[in-house]
Amino acid sequence: MYKGTYNKNGEYTGFYVQGIHENIPQPNIDLTEEEWHQALSKNYKVVNGKHSYSDFIQNKEEILHNIRLKRNALLSQSDWTQLEDSPFSDEKKIEWKNYRQALRDVTLLNDLTSIVWPVEPV
Repeated sequence: MYKGTYNKNGEYTGFYVQGIHENIPQPNIDLTEEEWHQALSKNYKVVNGKHSYSDFIQNKEEILHNIRLKRNALLSQSDWTQLEDSPFSDEKKIEWKNYRQALRDVTLLNDLTSIVWPVEPV
């Protein structure tokens, strides 16, 4: 049987094989051979005592950084809509201006895990 030890952040800190290793440190969890190999990849953590894929497990700073990257790309792609010589009417420019402000406001949300991205005007 495979065992994995982990720290308070759920990050694996050691891997053991029961029967070969004695005095396996705590805390630890049982792992299948497949889970043991997965844990070695650093893409997994222990969450609530269970082996879990960690792509979605990020701290607030990492989430905010990723949101800003997407937001900034969307803003850059729509910069041209605000130029004086853009082909839009004043009304359509206001729609785009509001869309762009909604993009900026995305990072002000408290729950960064359930963001609803604004839809660009048509």
